[in-house]
Amino acid sequence: MFRSPANPIIRLVFAPILLLFFSIYQGELLPVLAPMFVVIFLTIMPSKPPLGMMLKLLAVLIVASLGVTVIGDMLFGSPTGFGLFCWLTLFFSFYRSHNDPKDMVATFLLIFVVITFVINLQFNIPVASIPWLMLAKFLTALVVVYASFLLFPGDEKDILPDEQDMEGAETHLGLIAFKTTTVLLTMYFLVATGSSQTLLIAITLGSMIKIPVSKDQRIFRNNRLVATMVGILATIPIMFTKSYLLFPQWAVLGITCFMGLQLASFAIRRKCRLSIYQLIFTNFIVLLNQILTYQGSQPFNAELTRLLSIGAAIVLATIILNLTRVDPKPTSAPQ
Repeated sequence: MFRSPANPIIRLVFAPILLLFFSIYQGELLPVLAPMFVVIFLTIMPSKPPLGMMLKLLAVLIVASLGVTVIGDMLFGSPTGFGLFCWLTLFFSFYRSHNDPKDMVATFLLIFVVITFVINLQFNIPVASIPWLMLAKFLTALVVVYASFLLFPGDEKDILPDEQDMEGAETHLGLIAFKTTTVLLTMYFLVATGSSQTLLIAITLGSMIKIPVSKDQRIFRNNRLVATMVGILATIPIMFTKSYLLFPQWAVLGITCFMGLQLASFAIRRKCRLSIYQLIFTNFIVLLNQILTYQGSQPFNAELTRLLSIGAAIVLATIILNLTRVDPKPTSAPQ
């Protein structure tokens, strides 16, 4: 409808932010879920996701949700049943991302496991309620995504696609199992200690270590570190205007959209790849939700906790990347 080179930025900034503000205003349960799905769908590929792909992701969501429910019923009395299901699903996600770093199902399964783990063990939402909750959030995000493409059409041309050639990337089952176990143990530790940043840390950690190898792993790691930290720092003005300056809600919304536009501009200037672009805005939406729903009397301390938590996630991911470094094998010339 409105054609402009800026349409991809407008979609990614305004669609999830407006949906998050609306969901919070409506008092919905876990308002951050649908906006997170919107970010994922808008950053799956530079163009509008085909309906067939979205139906495939919907099928994955339904099967995984029903799997959680069935295994939860079968192993109700076992503390390991739910954890085993999460481990196997995470393993499958990392397995697919090691075979194909651009695999959409792998990314979606990673986010699904993290969300399911947190809402079940930390928010005490019954396992039987998870399929309906996830389905409702998925369909809401789907409607918002296609409405945003209808209003603001156009492909993303300023953000680089993920690496097409991952030379030396191989399927190391031991490495995949190590990454899977590390992410799952980290989530268990965070839930056990009552951390409010479990969702943020787990998504950051999983997203940073899911790709097996990069042509220059140091640049890859540093790009993700810088991009993630900038996404966090962008929420500080929002926190001050809401908690200290006591701006009205419409002003906070305006400042949030402005900071989102700055984030997108930063990503374009840094020539970020699509997966890093997704990580920036996923973290931004999760942090924004925590700021908007915070009811305590010490917002600055809460923001500092978020910064330290995400910093810890980045440090842990960096250590894992260093420990699991895989050097590309030289390819022999044909005889």
